[in-house]
Amino acid sequence: MSDPSQSQRGAESTQAPGGILHEGELTLLLAALVGILGALSTVLFREAIRAVEWIFVHSQSGLVEAARALPWWQRLLVPVAGGLCAGLVLQFGLRLSRSNRPGDYMEAIALGVGVLGIRRSLVRSTASLFTIGSGGSIGREGSMVQLSALIGSLVGRALHRDAGRLRLLVACGAAAGLASAYNAPLAGALFVAEVILGTIAMESFGPLIIASVVANATVHTFLGYQPVYEMPPIQVVSNWELGRYLVMGVLLGVAGPWFLWALEGADRAFASLHLPVFVKLGLGGAVVGMLSIARPEVWGNGYSVVNSLLHTDWTWTLVGAVLLCKMFATAATAGSGAVGGVFTPTLFVGAALGYLFGYAAHAALPQATAPPGTYAVVAMGGFLAATTQAPFLSILMIFEMTLAYEVVLPLMLACVIGRHVARTRLGAESIYARSLRRNRMEAAQDREPAGLTRS
Repeated sequence: MSDPSQSQRGAESTQAPGGILHEGELTLLLAALVGILGALSTVLFREAIRAVEWIFVHSQSGLVEAARALPWWQRLLVPVAGGLCAGLVLQFGLRLSRSNRPGDYMEAIALGVGVLGIRRSLVRSTASLFTIGSGGSIGREGSMVQLSALIGSLVGRALHRDAGRLRLLVACGAAAGLASAYNAPLAGALFVAEVILGTIAMESFGPLIIASVVANATVHTFLGYQPVYEMPPIQVVSNWELGRYLVMGVLLGVAGPWFLWALEGADRAFASLHLPVFVKLGLGGAVVGMLSIARPEVWGNGYSVVNSLLHTDWTWTLVGAVLLCKMFATAATAGSGAVGGVFTPTLFVGAALGYLFGYAAHAALPQATAPPGTYAVVAMGGFLAATTQAPFLSILMIFEMTLAYEVVLPLMLACVIGRHVARTRLGAESIYARSLRRNRMEAAQDREPAGLTRS
């Protein structure tokens, strides 16, 4: 009779070239491989966006700068053309790639067995290229995470991993994609663990960390890509100022659910039109185009505008006007069914709200209040916590991006208070809970997804 312990050790080990690897060691090795390949997929997507931007606006200086240089009629028509192209890709591409396999990484991790549809993922990512490259007000991180997660699924399927380990590799790909996009490896791992997997057990969190760190090193250390946000020096004048950050956290907690309700309202409005997908995305582009005639800052995901807020002086009237236009543009783009993420637009809204609050506080008490840019940085985290219901993720992401210890106390206050007000007082749920619920409904009704990836 064989020794049970020997049988168990055999089950936990697997043969690998050059020796025996423990199952946990193999998982970490595969997580590193997924991190490298996932990072490279995000690089390819970045470069593809640059190519599409050149096709639409003949410039690679940034979408906002390109919009400012265009005459008004081109600002109107370029997002419309991009929306129509994206819609045609979605409408006919998904029809040609009918499959029961999930087309969304969150669905594959939380609801499925870790198998992502290759053609569906590529169709959705291609559609996203047209929306983003033509000025659509949506984030590129959604498709970057999707492609990186697809890499994890392909690696796991090629090695015939079981469902549990396959889901973990898809999760590693998602973490690698987020780390590559934001230069925040710990936050990338925590996002997947806290928001999607719902656990930070070391058996899963360890591989997520490995994938995130390797992906971040690949993109930012070896390939030389710079972080998306250039953070200003963080100043906290005194501990008495923490009271103002607490008040700001309350306001962010109130604003977060309103932003989510605006996105849901746009979803319902476009769904009620009963029009072809390409017409809806064209209409979404038309809204962005009309808003950009007055405020070209609505083009794109908002990276350049946030960087400008953090480093230059804006009037409160200009910030308010851009904020309102950007919220309408994001709601129209996402609600029309465009593929992309709302993570980056959420950071934009938080930064603008924080800048307005900091502007008012600094005007009232200039000697005892930090510059508005500091409030903008803290509010990015607070607003993110109010919309994702993930305060630890929000704290870590902003801290990793600033690497400033001075931001920790106000950031913790704003994130915890913002999440508490949004969740406990207003009953808001995470934007990702809404997305997963929509995926469940679509799976039950066996119909095509609308094409929105919120990440």
